[in-house]
Amino acid sequence: MKIIVTESAKSQLDKLELGDRAIRIVARDTYECSTMIEFYLAYDHVNQDDHVQSFHGMTWIYDEKAAEEIGEEVKVDFVPSQGFKLINRNQTLAYGQSIRTM
Repeated sequence: MKIIVTESAKSQLDKLELGDRAIRIVARDTYECSTMIEFYLAYDHVNQDDHVQSFHGMTWIYDEKAAEEIGEEVKVDFVPSQGFKLINRNQTLAYGQSIRTM
């Protein structure tokens, strides 16, 4: 999966204290009627089965579930009134996001 980080998101992410943590792109089943899959960003450590990409001085990780649900590409954007947004080629997957702790 290709990860694109907008300048606005990069500027916001540069303010974070990541330490040895990476930023995980998460897709998880909710088993709820209205929202079957939840997408979000989280601080986490690399697991053995993770896909890992490093750029802009940050490590990005995601698992096979996220790759399957998101597709070939995800854009991470930040809009002050909406927080972080995750967008694939077809739709906005999540908005109003802050980065969660795993």
